[in-house]
Amino acid sequence: MRKNKMPKRPKGMKTPEQRRRQGKITTAIIGVLSILSMVALVTVPKMTQTDTTPAVPTQEVTRQDVTAYLEVSGKIKSLKTKTYYSPVNATVKEYTAKPGQLVSVGTTLVSFDTNSLERDNQKADLTRSATVNTNQDVLDKASQARAEADVAQSNVRIIQGDIDRYKAFINDLKKSISDRTIQLSNQASVSAENALEEQAAEMDQLNQAAECAKQKEELEEKNKEYQSEIDQLSIEKSKVEFTGDKNTANTIAAQIRSRRGAMEGNQALINELEKMMGDYAKIPAEELKQMAESMAAASAAGGSAMDMKDPSTDAQLSQWQLDLENAQTTLGELQSDLAQEEAKVDAADAAEVTAASRRAMENNNNLADIESSSLEQILEKGRKGIKAEFNGIVTKAELFAGTEATQGMELVSVASNDDVAVEVTVSKYDYGKLKEGQKAQVTVGNNVYQGVVGDISRVAQQNEKGAPIITCEVDIENPDDNIFLGVEAKASILTGSEKNALTVPVEAVNTGKDNTFCYVLADGVIARREVVTGISSDTLTEIQKGLKEGDLVIPQLPAGMTEGSPAKSMPATEGQEGADGADS
Repeated sequence: MRKNKMPKRPKGMKTPEQRRRQGKITTAIIGVLSILSMVALVTVPKMTQTDTTPAVPTQEVTRQDVTAYLEVSGKIKSLKTKTYYSPVNATVKEYTAKPGQLVSVGTTLVSFDTNSLERDNQKADLTRSATVNTNQDVLDKASQARAEADVAQSNVRIIQGDIDRYKAFINDLKKSISDRTIQLSNQASVSAENALEEQAAEMDQLNQAAECAKQKEELEEKNKEYQSEIDQLSIEKSKVEFTGDKNTANTIAAQIRSRRGAMEGNQALINELEKMMGDYAKIPAEELKQMAESMAAASAAGGSAMDMKDPSTDAQLSQWQLDLENAQTTLGELQSDLAQEEAKVDAADAAEVTAASRRAMENNNNLADIESSSLEQILEKGRKGIKAEFNGIVTKAELFAGTEATQGMELVSVASNDDVAVEVTVSKYDYGKLKEGQKAQVTVGNNVYQGVVGDISRVAQQNEKGAPIITCEVDIENPDDNIFLGVEAKASILTGSEKNALTVPVEAVNTGKDNTFCYVLADGVIARREVVTGISSDTLTEIQKGLKEGDLVIPQLPAGMTEGSPAKSMPATEGQEGADGADS
């Protein structure tokens, strides 16, 4: 019988176990491949991706020396010009000056024919002399009259004092005569005994009065001396006051006050003596003494009061009458003298030259001097002619030989070519940089000169566009014969310099409506920084505030980039192309 056997597997067929084992491996491989595929999807793009951040040109903020110049231009002008005028009335003999001609110090420009100068100027010289002498005569006479008036004024005071004293003396004499006449009449009715007693008493009173009168006269004489001194001092005081010497005038015034004080003391003593003299106060001491002696002699001879009953026989009355006549005569003479002195004062007032008259005389003298200088001076000026007073260039010469020149006529003009400057104009944006004394370099054609800023006008003008400008002179310190007035010249003015200053390129500084700023690259982002600037050269600007050394500034911001845009740095020299669209 035939046995059933398990059929054999076809060649290459795997068992189910093998198939299961193989499926697990395949699943694992697929899982690994899936993971690897996912990793590849993440890592491979990163490995192959390029950096797309835009680069901007930058430059570091550094410290450098900065020198600022202001470039200006203008025309050369002379700082020293002179126009020569004719000093005389004469014919021009030689006229060598020509416009544009170089002249040196001492070059003769104009000479004159002096033959007619003496004749032409003699009359004017005589007129001047007559004017001056006439005016001086008026002033001298007025001065003399004033001096005489000052003396006369002092004499008026003295004479008036004498007149007042003589009038008082005459009144006293009249009263004494009247009293004496009454006294003598009364004595006739008095008894002899009483008369003798009265006579004795009167003699005693006369003696006392004579002594008092003597003292009084001495005091009066002293006062006259004081008054004379006061009058003399008053004259001296008037003289020094007229000359304006106030110190001497004050000293003399003190002396006058001192003498017046002494006079007042003497007068007080005189008043006391007159009280003591009583009725005899106005009788001179000598007369009182004579009266006493006469009375004593009469008494000794046995005379009585009856002998005195006739006033015409009284010696005292006779003397008083004589004194009265003499005093009245002297009073008349004093009054005549007073009138003469007062007339002198009035005459001085009439001859007084007023301030206006003095000014008119001075003006007339000055006009006479202008119209006619002295003959010798005019002739000398004519002989000298006109010579150049400095090296220069003739700028105006319009006359010719044979011209009749008159005093004051313009003859020729010369401008110095040693003292020259370039006159330039500066805009309102730059004239704040200018200061007198700044150094400069002046270029005239192919020649270069050293210069310095001179006069700066403080009055603005307007250019053809209506903008304000300031004119300035740049003095040329080393001019030579290559300098021509009126030609164009350039000046480079040194307006400032800073050592080791914080700097950025000029183009990195931007000006807005309200501030000044720079673009910087900070932390991969474009930022805007406000800055305060100082001086600027052609390439660099000083930064005083807002940046620090090492900051990266963007000289020109590329088109399409603004504040806040991401960016990376690129040296400015490599990124100049395409920077035309920088935002300013």
